[in-house]
Amino acid sequence: MTIRFECIEKKYTVYARPQDRLWEWVARTRRHRIHVALTGVDFEVQAGETFGLIGENGAGKSTLLKIAAGTIRPTSGQVTKTGRVAALLELGAGFHPEESGFDNVRFMAALHGLEGDAMVDFIARATAFSELTQETLERPVKTYSSGMFMRLAFAAATAIDPDVLIVDEALSVGDLHFQKKSLDRILGLRERGATVLFCSHNLYQVRSLCQRAAWIHGGRVEALGKTEDVVTAYEAHERRRYAHLRASVSSERTADGAMQEPAASAAPVPVDTPLVKIVRITTETGDGINPAQVDSFQDLSVEIEVEAYTDAPFHVAFFIVRPDKDNVFGTGTQFHEPKGGLRGVGLHRLRVKFPSLPLLSGEYLWSVYTLDDTAIQMLDMAELVQPFTVLNLRNTEFGLVALNHEWVAVA
Repeated sequence: MTIRFECIEKKYTVYARPQDRLWEWVARTRRHRIHVALTGVDFEVQAGETFGLIGENGAGKSTLLKIAAGTIRPTSGQVTKTGRVAALLELGAGFHPEESGFDNVRFMAALHGLEGDAMVDFIARATAFSELTQETLERPVKTYSSGMFMRLAFAAATAIDPDVLIVDEALSVGDLHFQKKSLDRILGLRERGATVLFCSHNLYQVRSLCQRAAWIHGGRVEALGKTEDVVTAYEAHERRRYAHLRASVSSERTADGAMQEPAASAAPVPVDTPLVKIVRITTETGDGINPAQVDSFQDLSVEIEVEAYTDAPFHVAFFIVRPDKDNVFGTGTQFHEPKGGLRGVGLHRLRVKFPSLPLLSGEYLWSVYTLDDTAIQMLDMAELVQPFTVLNLRNTEFGLVALNHEWVAVA
């Protein structure tokens, strides 16, 4: 149940035009370039470990997952795996678009060497988990929506109780109900000792799920180790990149200021109502409600109002964030009583008090989230809202926060 990558390198031959392949063969002159997707990748995922892969688009994460799953071969190096492997890579990979959902699930069962009662049981468990109707399962999968596709693909991949599960952004597809159900299935496999290789741009999920992680950058392993260390390094890189992009945009403005920086796009409004919806966020000081300016060392409280449409337990979390998306402080109900989470249909109001606010001068915002009972799956979010400015009128400290300290003469 381990995965061992040994000096993995993957190169692709790239031609500018399809006909250049023929001319290269005829003229015996090179008409291609080499793209190195991965190089020098060397690490091991331990048995029973949930291991995260993070990085920018195009960094080589999906290529590494395909090599791990065996769908492509490395140019050099080797991968050693033990146990039964299930992989969720591209949407609908391995499915024949002209065949029905039932037939594709039967084909998946046959690929795993199942027959007789074992195949019947596999099909029953996969189709039941997908929650697709009989009529839908009898249709060709080319008529499915992306969410329906992923429901069936995830159900079929995990119905075999794999020893190794490889997941590439699968939890970002489908409605919140099925995302939650898929997450519970992954957690169940992990509890039974399965090894999980988990790739996602959702850093919160990576932090919550994975014991260790690797940051892939430019085809290389940029950082490897404990999840918090790796994710923090990646976030620092992204902040530097974000600042560079902002500077580039600013430098391209015309003399009369005609070109403006693109405004931050509003978060898309979900079609389905979240199970626990954020209703209102209110900041209060002695000077009033939602002040635009707050003084350092002033008492401040934030009240979060949410509405639950389910009796299932849930959590609420928030972050104080800088405009560059750097998290200054964050916490959630999962770290406090009651440990089982909040529950009950209807309105819930939570108030967090900050006596003598330790923030120093700067601009800040709130990011608020509602989470499921595991505190991993997001149900609703309100990011970068309620901007406020903090002024340190005492002007006695420097930085972001005031830390308790004392000076002591030692000689």
